[in-house]
Amino acid sequence: MRKTGKQNRFVAFAFANADLLLEVTTEGNVTFALGAVHPLSADDAEDLIGTCLMDIVSSSDAGLVRHLLETIEVGQRFGPVKISGTTEDGTNQYMLSGSRFPGYEEVLCLTLSYDVCHGPAVATVERDGHTGLVEAEGFEGVAFEALQSARKSGKDIKLSFFSFEDQEAFASRVDNHVAEEFLGHTGAILRAESYADAAGRQSDGKYAILHEGKADVEIIKGRLLKASKMLDPKNEGIKIASGSIEIDAEMSARDAAGALSLAVKQFALEDSNATKNLVLGNSLETLMKETGAKMSRFRSALAMGQLKFMQQPIVDLKTKALHHYEVLVRFEENKSPYEMIRFAEETGLVMELDDMILKQAIAYLSQTGANSKVSLAVNVSGRSLSSPKFISNLYRAMAEVNFPRSRLMLEITESSIIENLEQANRVIQKIRKLGHLVCLDDFGAGAASFQYLRSLVVDYIKIDGAYVRTALKQKREAMLLKAIAGLARDLEMGTIAESVETKDQSTMLLDLGIDQGQGYFFGRPEPLQILRQENKVA
Repeated sequence: MRKTGKQNRFVAFAFANADLLLEVTTEGNVTFALGAVHPLSADDAEDLIGTCLMDIVSSSDAGLVRHLLETIEVGQRFGPVKISGTTEDGTNQYMLSGSRFPGYEEVLCLTLSYDVCHGPAVATVERDGHTGLVEAEGFEGVAFEALQSARKSGKDIKLSFFSFEDQEAFASRVDNHVAEEFLGHTGAILRAESYADAAGRQSDGKYAILHEGKADVEIIKGRLLKASKMLDPKNEGIKIASGSIEIDAEMSARDAAGALSLAVKQFALEDSNATKNLVLGNSLETLMKETGAKMSRFRSALAMGQLKFMQQPIVDLKTKALHHYEVLVRFEENKSPYEMIRFAEETGLVMELDDMILKQAIAYLSQTGANSKVSLAVNVSGRSLSSPKFISNLYRAMAEVNFPRSRLMLEITESSIIENLEQANRVIQKIRKLGHLVCLDDFGAGAASFQYLRSLVVDYIKIDGAYVRTALKQKREAMLLKAIAGLARDLEMGTIAESVETKDQSTMLLDLGIDQGQGYFFGRPEPLQILRQENKVA
């Protein structure tokens, strides 16, 4: 390498972010190497000179790397992208970045980073096995990091969507191997054209990427079409609809990522017949603007104290004694908060909501007096438990508790999927060790209920009200309740049933082995300020 003062500074800068520097030709031949090479099963960096980069790249990512090397232009850069590498010791994961510098066009400058497990979301997120693209559940986190990076660099970013309109017809003309090959090409093209590897598969045949505003979406679409024609025996290829939306520069990166998440979810659910170029771009741009405005109103409501905090009693079914209250929130008088909470979960605002409700409950219990026996349960979204920032705030709030910790219970809601159950359980166990009880809310409402029960050790499960509402009329539902109660006892957990509205339901639940109940039969939600402290409520 012809080292100049500028290149020496480049080396120092690059090593601050990577483990290995490489210079390679467009064909992938290594002409220079400097840095750590032991993860590549080499003894010295110079051993890599004369070898081919593709020899250490797994077959699943070979198409991506080859596409990056062949298409990067002077003055451009790519990455970081996560790739799999093959060595004598097996398969490793790396983060690859690269650029082609003006005046130094004959080679590409690449960096490899080995510490993937503790890297950014783009390094650790789940990926589709066929395309290598980020799975839908992880797209928001990757988008957030990409937007943060772009704004620090002063780059304009767009979100583009691609919908394969006749994928089934294409698949019927080729064999499975060719179809798999095309998916590999699709992933390689979209990842290569994306900014910071923010390219995701949203559903079958539907993809979304963040890219620099100057990138031409028609060129990307043309590359996808060309790849499909090359593999199509009729040379027809796949019909592709596309659309792009601007990212509002005035929105924070976090809010923009939340709004994008909601947009791509709607995109994935839309009927393919509706995803024509103009309609797709316009409808999603409108959705982004409406989502941004709604997020702003939501955050203003939090900041201005416009939420109403309510409480509803939960009682022991055997003794009818009050056990604790659940803290509920209302955005509008006499209106269910379900839609607003779902919106908050979809956009990431639920973490701010959960944080506010938790602090409200702690402040109330701190003022009830040393002899008070009032206990509260507050909801924490499964999504919040995936946020390092929320977890940090949670621990900080818990450290300031000045009342018996058993008086504050957390209810982990299942309405938002918990992506990292192992991390969530670590948080739950730390909270329980402090002396707080933890309840798994909405049990039975979602497909993940028993998976959660396997992974999360809690003190209570709260059974979804749908079982209670039908159990008197349907023996099957009653038997399911009985089985859930028995399972909970065997696991040394208490049970709480929601939606108890009549005495007959209360009696039935007690006979089935349920411990506690909540519902209009025991009391409607009331303002938090008038909490009752009598021993019995029904």
